[in-house]
Amino acid sequence: MCTIGNAFYQYNSAMYNSFFKQCDLPETTKFLMPALRQDSQSGIRYVAMTREKKEDGTVPAWAGVNEYGVSFVAADSYTDDKQSFMVDDGEFDGTTVFDMYLQTITQYKTAEAAAKFACDFYLTQFISPDIFMVGDASSSYFIEAHNGKVVCIKRENGSFASTNHFRMVYGGVPFNRNHSTYLRLNRAEQILQTKPNLDGIGDVLRDGYFGKTVWSICRYADNGGNSEEVEYYTQAAVIFNLTPKPNAKPDVVCEFVINGNASTPNIGYRWRPFSGQPLQKTDYIGRLRNLAEADSYEEETV
Repeated sequence: MCTIGNAFYQYNSAMYNSFFKQCDLPETTKFLMPALRQDSQSGIRYVAMTREKKEDGTVPAWAGVNEYGVSFVAADSYTDDKQSFMVDDGEFDGTTVFDMYLQTITQYKTAEAAAKFACDFYLTQFISPDIFMVGDASSSYFIEAHNGKVVCIKRENGSFASTNHFRMVYGGVPFNRNHSTYLRLNRAEQILQTKPNLDGIGDVLRDGYFGKTVWSICRYADNGGNSEEVEYYTQAAVIFNLTPKPNAKPDVVCEFVINGNASTPNIGYRWRPFSGQPLQKTDYIGRLRNLAEADSYEEETV
């Protein structure tokens, strides 16, 4: 369903941790323009990337970031069980997995605390397979979970990517049953190993190595007649660029495309939601020059 990941890197003497998600769905979905919000309980300001209401009236958040830099991205995980390709959102004690996603950015100020909360949720309340990444300006926690089995790894350097199959929890869908998830992961890792920075992330989100098909990272609902691959296609993408600041909240620059894909020019946005910078149009998301342009805008308006 999705390609997610992050990269730690240095640019213009500043350190960055950039999280990304490519959001792929099989049916046309309306994605909503993000807005700055504040949680009434914690007082934390946050931005959630959301899509249209579901039949139950909820508005699922598929990625998000808060003013402390805590960010999340997630992906469905397909298993070797033929019945598990379309994962149920699940609801236990009135809490869905989307509720948990949102709580990581509305209730927590560090990635460590948010990751612990997520792992506890997977251990006690959510049994469906899931892949989740939560982090902040200096750390990243990658989590695989299924039926009470949870593996969480902490990372503080380099780059990382994931698609839709487990690598640490056993029982992930094998290559012969889903080529797309393996082909997309291989391409993402190749690109990020060559360019482990924002430019590399942008190249990942726009990658069409296997053409306009479900096998490319930038996916299209055309599988060349192979009925074994579900016709997912890319409908949105987001990047959260985080820079740690001494004795202060991190700098947060959001880049996103909704209701389209990152390979289409002039439909992207750049935004510093927690410093008062308004939305700005950009030709493409995922370019190092976007960070320089965001810094230049801040200098002009201070």
